[in-house]
Amino acid sequence: LLGSSSIASLFYALSICFIRRFHNSIHFLSANVSIAVFICCTYWSIYFFLNTFYPNILWSEQSCLFIIYLQTATNFGVVWALCVISLNRLFAVVYQNKIFFRTKRWTIVCISTQWILTVLLASPHFALDLTVNEMKISK
Repeated sequence: LLGSSSIASLFYALSICFIRRFHNSIHFLSANVSIAVFICCTYWSIYFFLNTFYPNILWSEQSCLFIIYLQTATNFGVVWALCVISLNRLFAVVYQNKIFFRTKRWTIVCISTQWILTVLLASPHFALDLTVNEMKISK
């Protein structure tokens, strides 16, 4: 299921990028959601494979915090991408006389802000001082 979702979202995003008539702001926002879903599905597919067959590689001291960070960041990416579409449509309806909210520049600002927030809001995990043993005890 994750693999088919990953392939479908990548195919959808690539079709938006390569077909010229789809180059407008709402389609770019849809492509952003597709890319976020692709990243999330790919991450979780790799995670479940490694967790099933190679748990000692996945939960080593070197990768523990990074894995937790990636879990949070990939899930944030999809949620923030959907929020960006909602806010973009809200601004387009409420401020319908403002041309700026319907431009590609505004779309780029929204998408950039979404990815910056994704990276920054997941980064407090690096401030934690967890080890693999502490995580096993807390479960």
